[in-house]
Amino acid sequence: MGKDLSVGRFIYDSTLTVILDDLLLSHLQAVVGAKFRLQQSFYFSWGYPGKTGESRTTIWLTPGISVQFHYRTARAPALDRDRISTFLAQANSPSGLVLVIGD
Repeated sequence: MGKDLSVGRFIYDSTLTVILDDLLLSHLQAVVGAKFRLQQSFYFSWGYPGKTGESRTTIWLTPGISVQFHYRTARAPALDRDRISTFLAQANSPSGLVLVIGD
């Protein structure tokens, strides 16, 4: 993309940290918020292509577990409704939301 991406963190249950750029993190927050408001759990998977030793990780996100979204920048990025809709459709599928992070 050529954009300067600020790196944020998604923290699940105070024990698991996923490194994401702020833009992707803000879209993930919108999806997690929408699902949790409806008391819905879902699978969340991510992978880092091009990095050795790790292919994909999957966790079960459920409303009863603490989640944190830590952003590198103070200003919230603009959200893309189409991207959120795509992510929500994935989250509602049996395999859940799958993100490929970086290149």
